Amino acid sequence: MTERVLIHTRTIRMEAARVSDREMEVTGHLLDERPEPEDWFGVPSGLVIHDMSVTLRVRAPDLVVTAASAAMDARPYTICTDALDPLQSLVGLSVARGFTRAVNERLGRARGCAHLTALVHAIAPVVRQGAGVTFRRTREQPDPAQDLWFVNTCQAWRENGPLHTRLVANDVEGLRQLSAHRKS
Repeated sequence: MTERVLIHTRTIRMEAARVSDREMEVTGHLLDERPEPEDWFGVPSGLVIHDMSVTLRVRAPDLVVTAASAAMDARPYTICTDALDPLQSLVGLSVARGFTRAVNERLGRARGCAHLTALVHAIAPVVRQGAGVTFRRTREQPDPAQDLWFVNTCQAWRENGPLHTRLVANDVEGLRQLSAHRKS
């Protein structure tokens, strides 16, 4: 085969929004498109297979889920919507610790929808990234030098690396010098 044929496209988009001084919402949207001209398990191709979203409302400062909702605007089977109600089991969970494991226990495999679960997993780091901006005005915001959840999540933020060392030393100018977005 010498021709490249596009068979599947997945797009995931995340949005974090402040809804009050104490809460934020993160919405994840998943779109699966199947341009391949052959049917698969009775689902016609050439159309949107999945168009789904999940919204989690999270409160400060403990990052506990206070509300969960989802929509399935496009799905391959009518029974897929049976996976919407189990999302309510996320209410009360903290996104800060053990979230992925807890999500898998509640929504994994036959208990939920793989696509909604993938969205919930992708929402967690967006909650963490958005929390600093969303809740920076509250007194209960964690001290940045103490809330180091992101250390060892990538090579740039490796423990004792240049960014971590400057953060712990409260070297704001040093952090700015390493920023790709610094003003010239």
